[in-house]
Amino acid sequence: MGKFKLKLSFLIVCMTIMVVLATSGVSIWSSYQSFNEILMEHFMQDTYVKGSSAIKDGYLEDSMKEDITLEPFLEQVASNEKIIPFSLFLKKVFVPIVLVIAIVVVLAIWLALKIVRPLNELSTMIEAGENGQGKEHIADWYDEAKLLKKNVQNMMICAESKITDLTDQLNLDSLTGIPNRRIMDQTLHELIINKVPHSVILIDLDDFKSINDTYGHTVGDEVLKAFAHHMQLNMEEQGMCFRYGGEEFMIILPSRSIDEAVELAESLRVKQALQETACGRPVTMSAGITAFTPNVQSPNQLIEIADHALYKAKQSGRNCLCVVRNMRQMIIKS
Repeated sequence: MGKFKLKLSFLIVCMTIMVVLATSGVSIWSSYQSFNEILMEHFMQDTYVKGSSAIKDGYLEDSMKEDITLEPFLEQVASNEKIIPFSLFLKKVFVPIVLVIAIVVVLAIWLALKIVRPLNELSTMIEAGENGQGKEHIADWYDEAKLLKKNVQNMMICAESKITDLTDQLNLDSLTGIPNRRIMDQTLHELIINKVPHSVILIDLDDFKSINDTYGHTVGDEVLKAFAHHMQLNMEEQGMCFRYGGEEFMIILPSRSIDEAVELAESLRVKQALQETACGRPVTMSAGITAFTPNVQSPNQLIEIADHALYKAKQSGRNCLCVVRNMRQMIIKS
């Protein structure tokens, strides 16, 4: 036999049938017992009245002889002959049925709340965006709630995965896997707005066009990916690496002086010149370096200064660094 699953629809039908049968049975039995008691009481009253009538006749015969007034006695006897009162009917029949119905209503409300509770908890979990956290506390005591909880969990995991993928597509460079120009601009903007001291290194791979023309764009892409990986390894947690565009990259060094930026860039330049590449020949780099000053108002201003320094490094024969310190340029070349 397959594993039994408690279906909500099956449960509701069964509970409805049971409630109807139980209510009907209790009502019929209660009515039968109540009417039986009423009939017994009425029978006893009839017997009492007949006995009273016999006594009355005996007293009448005696009273005729003794001339005794029997009017008070007759009124007392006559008052015992009563019809079944409505209050007795309410007490014996109506009240028990009302009590049974009240109990059934309370049980129905309790069952309804128990059924609705898992649905409300799932709804609250979705609105809060908890991604299934705390779902173990949701009482999935019937099959529909269990299936719904499982589907909601899968849906939220799938949604989170899609959001992560979309976020990566939006924020990461699709080729190298490092943050793109969009995140670079956001990072620079936050640092400048908060006036956090920082330095930037704008890097360009030397003569990269000839690599694409000679070896093809596939090899060129491999060179770019290898350099991005090499750059991240050398920076570790000291700075943040970004792809600026094409064969240009940027390194942002929060809370680092321009001298520290020069030291890191020179170390990266030397290692890159010795690095094995996919095209089989050395691929060198040039870099423009500058630092944030209070007169810089936007990321574009800082990038423009670094780009001008990079242009000077290219003009100086490539494979070198150009530093802009207090708007004065200094070429560093091996």
